[in-house]
Amino acid sequence: MALTYSSHTSFEEVVAHYNAITPMRGSTNAGKDIRPIGDRNRKWERIVKISANCYALSDGFHMGDEHFPAYMPYETTLANMEKYAPIVWRKKRDGTTEVTLRNGYGPYAHNSRYAFLYRHTPKNIWFHIRNGKQFLRQGGTHYYLAKTRTAPKAVYAEAQRLKALPDNTNYHSRRTAAWARAHDDNSAVVFRTNEHGGLDHVEGTGQDLAKYKGPTVNKEAKAKYKDDIRKFFEWGMTMAPMLPLGDKQYKTDNAITLREQGSHTLPTWHTLRLKPSAARRMVCDEQSPARLPLWVEFASTCTDRSWGMNTEYYTQTVKTKEDLARVRARFNTFINNQLGFITGGKK
Repeated sequence: MALTYSSHTSFEEVVAHYNAITPMRGSTNAGKDIRPIGDRNRKWERIVKISANCYALSDGFHMGDEHFPAYMPYETTLANMEKYAPIVWRKKRDGTTEVTLRNGYGPYAHNSRYAFLYRHTPKNIWFHIRNGKQFLRQGGTHYYLAKTRTAPKAVYAEAQRLKALPDNTNYHSRRTAAWARAHDDNSAVVFRTNEHGGLDHVEGTGQDLAKYKGPTVNKEAKAKYKDDIRKFFEWGMTMAPMLPLGDKQYKTDNAITLREQGSHTLPTWHTLRLKPSAARRMVCDEQSPARLPLWVEFASTCTDRSWGMNTEYYTQTVKTKEDLARVRARFNTFINNQLGFITGGKK
């Protein structure tokens, strides 16, 4: 599948591009008016007509795409397409054009969205990433493109409802509830055409990077467990050489034990996410049946090569101070996340 690039300079160019595209045919596309921007094998990357004066360049699988939706409990609409598509072109009543560029929703990495923005920003505007944050560059000016926290009312309400349930084990809903905002968080960056046909940043749109507040560690809460965490690390490193970390079944059995010992263990794509209170008990209780499985979970992920027969597990190959420092750093991150010491940032 070929990756398509575009650099539209006006609303009229977007409309002409849309009109030049033959809608996808076939039974699976009947009645959907799907018009791919370029390669028809990547039909989720498409131009969507929201109204006669509003068109979106959509990367698919977001909260506004009815044909390629995100996994969210709500009904998509064209109004949501306008709110969540990465690039939206509008023709205003005064004849000027505005183009809105938007990051992905939530605190995750949105690599598909980044790639789409990189390939389809308007002419003379460039998308780039610096120190883990996303920007739009125009000339010598960099505009911070914050991740959006604005959610459809149905998504926001459902996340809040699930968050309030006792012993809630829905990790995704808790994360959504922590980040979701029912109001517009002004994360999108808007540009408007000027008398010369160029695009000027609309003042007041987009967030100020100086006001960015990243995730932090709750040091006061963590201090209460300082000795237990130290003992857990020393015990684990003593055990590490004896653990068959290369045995897939061994790791699976330990993961099952974690689920059985802590009913609030939440599986994600590659790791196990624990309810903080359960993880803290495992670290503090030296007799806990889940103590070893918790260490195995860390040791199994303390590597840079997760596939193949020659995986190097760093807890088993410590030879220098630098090796030990690397393991400690990763252990610290693991503990901060699993024991719930991270406080969410504002993006």
